[in-house]
Amino acid sequence: MAHRIRIRRRSRPSGGFAAAAVAVGLILAAVHGHGPSGPAGTTSRAPGKTAAAVIAYARAQLGKPYLWGGTGPGAFDCSGLVMMAYRPAGITFGSSRPTAAAEWAAGPRVSAPGPGDLVFFAGADGTASAPGHVGIVVDPARHLMIDAYASGFPVEYDTYGLASSRPGLADPAGFTQPWGGA
Repeated sequence: MAHRIRIRRRSRPSGGFAAAAVAVGLILAAVHGHGPSGPAGTTSRAPGKTAAAVIAYARAQLGKPYLWGGTGPGAFDCSGLVMMAYRPAGITFGSSRPTAAAEWAAGPRVSAPGPGDLVFFAGADGTASAPGHVGIVVDPARHLMIDAYASGFPVEYDTYGLASSRPGLADPAGFTQPWGGA
């Protein structure tokens, strides 16, 4: 004779299951070393304390509008985002309001970028001598950065150094590591 099993369902508050599932997913991702570094992916190497703080600041600004000369908290341009992301670590770029070119000049340059490093792009003159745009590297293996690209684009994830990257971002001028690896 077959037995019936009765399952009693308890009611849950609306969205309870979804919230629990998200929480479990985040815990499992953390345990397995898959941090929320960007859209559906992980970082290629764990950033140091300074780099992690810089990236966390930049992530908190995602979606905010671009504003030429903007330094937050409501809107940013590329160099303003970098300046404010590095400020809590005590890193400045030699000016109260540096440009991408001033941030490039502050160096030091690196050939293999890591999370938290800066990636620069040629300026209006078309050369790397005075970069006109800068982004914060999030995942160098995927060529992923956070930047404030231009008017009409919010602070967002962008790719760099790929044929599919936005105009002006396919050919980086170089990389710097403002904290010197500490």
